[in-house]
Amino acid sequence: MKKIILTLLTFYMLSFQSVKSEEVYVGIDYLHNKIETEGFTNISSNMDDEDSGYSLFAGMPINESLDIEVSYNDFGEASLSGNTGDQFILKGTTYQFINSATISSDAKSIGFAAKPKTEISEGVSLYGKLGVNKWETTFNVTSTNITSSEKSDGYDVFYGAGVEANLASLKGRVGYTINDIDGEDISSFNFGVSLNF
Repeated sequence: MKKIILTLLTFYMLSFQSVKSEEVYVGIDYLHNKIETEGFTNISSNMDDEDSGYSLFAGMPINESLDIEVSYNDFGEASLSGNTGDQFILKGTTYQFINSATISSDAKSIGFAAKPKTEISEGVSLYGKLGVNKWETTFNVTSTNITSSEKSDGYDVFYGAGVEANLASLKGRVGYTINDIDGEDISSFNFGVSLNF
């Protein structure tokens, strides 16, 4: 699947020379993210699996019905914290904090996507997204006597959809994206604005 997507995106890249420079756009999205915590059940600890983040993006239309877009995405952080004796269940096993501690994980990515679009009324379009993320996550453990972190990275797909509206040289947009990050989903509601050049 990933090879097919990369092949299609490479094909579309070959069409860049036909795009006028003034059609390039850059923008920013606010992200509200929910990080999947499958296999986790909270008993008496504190779990926060939602966070805000942002996406910086740039795009270029290939034709009236397709854009290519690249983005830098900061998905924020999920965290689990507890005091001595607090408990949680992970994949059927019960764990207990022996010290007050915080376990957290944050994720960032660079994405490359095909963005098909169709106009539904004058100046308003529906769009979809299908692309590949190069992601990096950092896993942190902090307690009264231990501090450690571990990084991992990889490539996975993402997809989504939304609505955008033309506002003179600006575009506003609202959308929803699901990012596969090492087998776990990060679901993001986004709203933002872009500027055409």
